[in-house]
Amino acid sequence: MKSWKTLSGYTLTRVLFGRCNVYHLSNGRNCLVIDTGIKSEGKKLLERLRQLGKPDFVIMTHTHFDHTGNAGLLKEQFSPQFIVHESEKIFLESGSSPIPKGNMGWSKFLYGLGPNRVPHWFSVQGVKADLVFEDCFDLSDFGFNAYILHTPGHSAGSSCLIVDDQLVIAGDALGGMPGAVFPPWGDDGRGIVQSWQKLLGTNCQTFHPAHGFVIERPRLEREFIKRS
Repeated sequence: MKSWKTLSGYTLTRVLFGRCNVYHLSNGRNCLVIDTGIKSEGKKLLERLRQLGKPDFVIMTHTHFDHTGNAGLLKEQFSPQFIVHESEKIFLESGSSPIPKGNMGWSKFLYGLGPNRVPHWFSVQGVKADLVFEDCFDLSDFGFNAYILHTPGHSAGSSCLIVDDQLVIAGDALGGMPGAVFPPWGDDGRGIVQSWQKLLGTNCQTFHPAHGFVIERPRLEREFIKRS
């Protein structure tokens, strides 16, 4: 696990790293978990969350199967409230996971093979969406100088967590491949770039994706200029 301190003294910990990064944010009283990872890592996730502090809330950056694989497990073990964008409430609750289109040659080819013809391969245990939002969800009532920002593109309801106007937990809004900023998968490539503009409108300097390593602001700025 790797941890960072924020300006308000919160501790951000990358609980799982690899197939889908899972993050834990604590202010010393309340805890948030961002995404839940793939089902096969459920046991490891539970062990680490018990060390760090049980989540009061789980924020879903979106509802693809590699992010919601342990949603049901966390609900059963810790009874947190789940927060998700209103457009993906139905997917969180049903456990279904539409596969995003490809943004690159190889991912377009794989999408063309028709993974959506076998949706049961990507289904997970559904959970109730306790809190939903449209454009922005303020977390100050829960003790965090943070908010969830709707950043569509990868999926219709993709969202990012902005903490202390310092760092972004970005889901699949960026990253996804070693050395890459533009994600290989997404339903709307232009929408992804437009959402980058939203993120660059904050003062955040680091962007923590769900796949891969931290991306620094100058890299995102360069990629944004190239694709604008």
